[in-house]
Amino acid sequence: MKGVITLICTLLLPDFPSASAVEFHEGRLYLIGDDATCIQVLDKDYCVIKSIPISSLTDKRIAKAEKADYEASALIALHGKTYLLASGSLATEKRRQLMLLPLPDGDSASIQFIPYPPAFATQLLNSGINELNIEGAAVVNNTLLLSNRGNNTWPQNQLILTKPGFWEQAVPPVSVVPFTLLTPTPVFAGVSELCYVPEKDLLLCTLSSEATANAYDDGDIGDSYIGWISNISRKLSQSTLTPDGMLNLTTADPAFKGEKIEGICLESIRDNVLTLHLVSDNDAGASRLFKVDFTITTN
Repeated sequence: MKGVITLICTLLLPDFPSASAVEFHEGRLYLIGDDATCIQVLDKDYCVIKSIPISSLTDKRIAKAEKADYEASALIALHGKTYLLASGSLATEKRRQLMLLPLPDGDSASIQFIPYPPAFATQLLNSGINELNIEGAAVVNNTLLLSNRGNNTWPQNQLILTKPGFWEQAVPPVSVVPFTLLTPTPVFAGVSELCYVPEKDLLLCTLSSEATANAYDDGDIGDSYIGWISNISRKLSQSTLTPDGMLNLTTADPAFKGEKIEGICLESIRDNVLTLHLVSDNDAGASRLFKVDFTITTN
């Protein structure tokens, strides 16, 4: 299997920093930055509809030592409502936080900020995760998947299986599964986001390479990739999960060169063509959006 990508358009957002996750719901894109002081809401043509403040700070970026580091997002159904869930990376105490925004009309007053249950982080560290760095999230049926990104010191990606609303349970159900690439990349590539396509039972993931030895520091940006696992709902019980294929975005289109892809979401499906939105973070205070058509072929 191989992936084919066609770039539809791209847009630099010079005033929105550190894009780390994006979700599409009812015609709107919700853009999250790991140190941004707001959620940016755009239409599918990248026109800004509104900003939702998530911090009282007036600067556009939250200091690295203070930020919640929202790196992962997913749309979840909880108590009969739809929420945008954003997760901190868990790499420090300040980053062990969840954010819930009710959709479609949530605002700053309706956002819930929820600390990660201490038992959850302990369970993860006792389940084979060496260093916590949550960077991706997706809901597959009734399972919430979180991805833990490795680094050059600990080059192992892992998927965490739990339940939506796990933070409401005293002892949340948790299992950890290695996420292993069938063909290793020249430089270690860490998972940066997940996206589930229920119509195809397909799990998409983005990966990127970065010259960093830990979960805290940034490094030089390398290549980014899209990977995929078909029939994912039938594979969640496996002891290891492996992408069926991967596409190097940097070689597929020169627009991706030097871009660290951090987020991915689905807009629509036409036959076997998925229209996706990707976001990148250049580590310098700006973000970029990419709208693409993506097709997986068996040739």
